[in-house]
Amino acid sequence: MSYRYATDSNFALDSIQDLLAEVGRLETSRSIWRYAKDQQKTQEERFPAARVCKLCLYFLVLYALLGGFSWGYFNWFMYFQISAEYPKLTGGQSLLQMHPGLSRVPNPNVFTSLIQLRPYEPLSDAQLIDQMLSFLYAYQKKRCAMMKDCVHGTGADVVNTRRPCAFDLNAAGPCNLANSYGFTSGSPCIALKMNRIYGWLPEPVEFATGVLVKCEGETEVDTLNMGTVRYYDMDHFFTGQRRPKTTNGSFHAAFFPYLNQGCYHQPLVFSEFSGMRRNTLIRVKCYLIAKNIPVSFERNEGSVRFEILVD
Repeated sequence: MSYRYATDSNFALDSIQDLLAEVGRLETSRSIWRYAKDQQKTQEERFPAARVCKLCLYFLVLYALLGGFSWGYFNWFMYFQISAEYPKLTGGQSLLQMHPGLSRVPNPNVFTSLIQLRPYEPLSDAQLIDQMLSFLYAYQKKRCAMMKDCVHGTGADVVNTRRPCAFDLNAAGPCNLANSYGFTSGSPCIALKMNRIYGWLPEPVEFATGVLVKCEGETEVDTLNMGTVRYYDMDHFFTGQRRPKTTNGSFHAAFFPYLNQGCYHQPLVFSEFSGMRRNTLIRVKCYLIAKNIPVSFERNEGSVRFEILVD
């Protein structure tokens, strides 16, 4: 009986000793960990640049990973969801609803539709000239290999809709840089263009070569003060129309449809306003004429409005 008690006492004593040894090891480990932490803290306090570098490296890696993930996701989305050849929504599903609009260049101020000319101050019209130059820069480039000569071409090349027609700026007549586009002489040239709508084809009215465009005054008084409007377009080459037209301009049907072709040139109509009454605000409205183009001046459908003031 006494032997059993002695054995139990020895076992308990050994357990207590083992426990104390384990506690000692834990205390030693904690002391080492505290020491290392204190040393690291002391080192960071001595060298704060090291902490800053670590933070910078951390955020650099973090944002690099986020940026790489975003870049990969957007590339996947653009490749599989959005075609580079044609828009996702076409025809009646598109926002334009197959109703092309009309716009003009220059547009010196996005907050107003006024075009003000000061013929006696040539430098004041530099902004208008710069806008025309910037817009027409794409037309002044050397002919792209994708383009075709729709005026003199024959055969299958002409009916190939994947190759766009080349627009010749010589059709603009006096509306060129040499004449400052008429801004310095008080006879401004306004470039009119239609919105690009994928796959849209015009239905010209009788005897028309394409979509017609006409500019007139908002009222009879504006029409009288506006003087004479002359139109210059590609009919100069297609029909041999050497003299400027005074009835309307034409966006030739050969430039349609737009199918996101390489080097595509929108057809232009240059409207020259000559003999305008000075120091008088003249309100102008231009609109398209075709069987399949609705025109609404209130909703700016198939039309554009602006004002011209020649000092």
